Amino acid sequence: MRILVCVLLGACSAFAQTESKAVVFNGATGAVFTSGSIPSISATAVQGAPYTATVTNESIQTLADGNRIVHTSTGSMARDSMGRTRQDAPMPSTGNLSRANAPHMVFIRDPVAETSFTLNLTDKTAHKAPSRTELAAPPPPPAAGARATGLIALAPASQGQRYAVPRNLAYQGPEKPQIEDLGTQTMEGVLVTGTRTTHMIPAGEVGNDKPLSIVNEVWTSPELKTVVYSKRSDPRTGDQTFKLTNIVRAEPDPSLFGVPPDFKIDGEQ
Repeated sequence: MRILVCVLLGACSAFAQTESKAVVFNGATGAVFTSGSIPSISATAVQGAPYTATVTNESIQTLADGNRIVHTSTGSMARDSMGRTRQDAPMPSTGNLSRANAPHMVFIRDPVAETSFTLNLTDKTAHKAPSRTELAAPPPPPAAGARATGLIALAPASQGQRYAVPRNLAYQGPEKPQIEDLGTQTMEGVLVTGTRTTHMIPAGEVGNDKPLSIVNEVWTSPELKTVVYSKRSDPRTGDQTFKLTNIVRAEPDPSLFGVPPDFKIDGEQ
């Protein structure tokens, strides 16, 4: 449990400094990831665009024998007109802790007040993350490729989206990516614009016999200012998909963005 708590504290701090250290968040939702696709986190509050939605993440890896490894998780997202966000995210299995036995966690971020809380609904505790001014500046990223962040790495942002991949697979090649405008369409009742970015890794760059193609597809709502659907296809890791469904464009209950009165905040008596 101590390992999980340490991971969560680093993750909660990610809200304040916009980049994570050991765990990565979905910037549109705040969801916790150890791998997969995630939009990058913005330090600027998105105001005047409230909504609630269901968040679904799916990872599919097809093995050489045709067998598939599929992981799916579902949570919820809420954002109010002031830009405060709440993410109810199922925790992945960590070490000897199975998903069934993992605590139920909620992540609250208030960019206006520069505060973030991680709520443990299982034991009714809350941890407050330090503000951006209380955190040391993060080290600069390397000149090329992904910036290593502990056990994982953040692949370079593409059209406002950043991806968490295993550290040894973050390299996306030296070639300039090809960017394709996919136009507009309606998803879940909102208008979205799409972009497809293709990175090519030449043969021999990472020990590969043939060129590798990594494709990132992102559909963003200009009105909600958030990613509604994204898919990353990498022959080394498989497909990672993120999507928002059941989008309701209304003001969420204000109580969702505060610490319940019966919760104990770490460090307080």
